[in-house]
Amino acid sequence: MNAPATPGKAHPAKRRAVLRAALAPSRPMRVCDVGANPLSDPPYKPLLDDGLCHVFGFEPNPEAFEELQKAKSAQETYFKEAVGLPGDRTLYLHPWSGFSSLYPMDRVALKSIGKEKWIRPAKTREVPLNPVTLDMLADLPAIDLLKMDLQGGELEVLRGGIGKLSQTVAVVTEVRFHRIYENEPLFGDLDQELRRQGFKLHKFMFTKSVMMPHDHEDKVLRPRLTSQLLDGDAVYIRDTDWAETLTDDQLIYLALAADTVFDSPDMTLLCLDILSSRGQVPGDLAAEYIAEFPVHQLRKEETQ
Repeated sequence: MNAPATPGKAHPAKRRAVLRAALAPSRPMRVCDVGANPLSDPPYKPLLDDGLCHVFGFEPNPEAFEELQKAKSAQETYFKEAVGLPGDRTLYLHPWSGFSSLYPMDRVALKSIGKEKWIRPAKTREVPLNPVTLDMLADLPAIDLLKMDLQGGELEVLRGGIGKLSQTVAVVTEVRFHRIYENEPLFGDLDQELRRQGFKLHKFMFTKSVMMPHDHEDKVLRPRLTSQLLDGDAVYIRDTDWAETLTDDQLIYLALAADTVFDSPDMTLLCLDILSSRGQVPGDLAAEYIAEFPVHQLRKEETQ
């Protein structure tokens, strides 16, 4: 076991190193990323870089899928299918790939927040397809962590993946508060379905807001007047007695995800406490982990 670093010199990588040295699940964590468009590094990337997870990603955008295929490691498997409820559907490939969706943009809703410019009908390609559900895919194993960002299709993923998600410990999903696509489910719809499947809201990783349109935009600072909540990323976790119902592996996956994916080290400490009570990790592991916290998270006596 690595010696603890000096408090106040902490970095998330050092926290993760403590966990990596002590936690030994029976297999790497299985991360499912629906909407894996590589516009930015995903929050699980440090776990992937450390060999702690295997990623099963879905990306129907042909260009984005090719990018993923070119850069993938042996711990990444990507599918070109769109995930959703089966049937003859249309994928609306927006020129800004982050806006591509199984749902067309809602002009009325966007006009109400001054974002009609997001609609690019002349440059949006319509691609016919037939989505698959997670439960239809024999090659996809049960999922430990689900990440979703597919512009309105998140509810369809949940409803078509009840079996694959039965052992999932955490879900990181984009949620919408103000509709930008026609008939897309909003935050309340996703929250209700996730609760029905045995999850509870843990936190918002971030939320984004926009300024309401008005005739005085040349007189104000837009970033200071963004009052309309638009969307964000939410984290859901298993709503159960973890000490009684979660396996050792599930507790390890949750500890790793909480530390690295959604920055909830207090949750990691709870998982370590339960694992320690079962004799699965050393009793001083939590103290070693805490030693890597930044000084502002520690009591004064712990920094001396």
